[in-house]
Amino acid sequence: MQAGFNKDQVQIGGRFNDYSRISDEADRKEHVLHFCPECGSQVFSTEPTEPDLIVVSIGSFADPTFPPPTESSYDSRRHPWIQLPDTVERHVPEVWQELHPLYEAGAYEEAAARARELLEAYPRNARLLYNIACCESLAGRKEDAIEHLRLALEIAEPLREFAAGDSDFDPLRGDPEFQKLVP
Repeated sequence: MQAGFNKDQVQIGGRFNDYSRISDEADRKEHVLHFCPECGSQVFSTEPTEPDLIVVSIGSFADPTFPPPTESSYDSRRHPWIQLPDTVERHVPEVWQELHPLYEAGAYEEAAARARELLEAYPRNARLLYNIACCESLAGRKEDAIEHLRLALEIAEPLREFAAGDSDFDPLRGDPEFQKLVP
């Protein structure tokens, strides 16, 4: 439905009208939606906190050869009749949100245990796997943490760079298996 680009990759021409709203997500970010003044279609959006990002509605391209999606955000809200290839990473951020208070309270083992139960419904959710690995690392479950991190990185390679600086993995930094995953 949309594709994100760096600002220098996009040239915007023509007129548009803006509508600004604050997200109802936990981050409460402002989103500015830009609409065609003739037909009212949303053409692109921007976020003031990310000035180099422009998100373009794919329908604006009118290109049947446009590449297929690589990820599905808020996948739990996807209509069941919309089928996606198995290669599409499915994001279900709301799944972790209910467990985040346990993490914040330092109840890492409980958060990891409850999150592992969710893996049955969301086995390829890279962020769920990553967060389980974080909690397991902090709870002293090194082998489990490394395995869940490995699975998360197989699905979402960009998490590797994030893991490199994530203090949740400090207990694992000296482990050779962790170092193979996050050099």
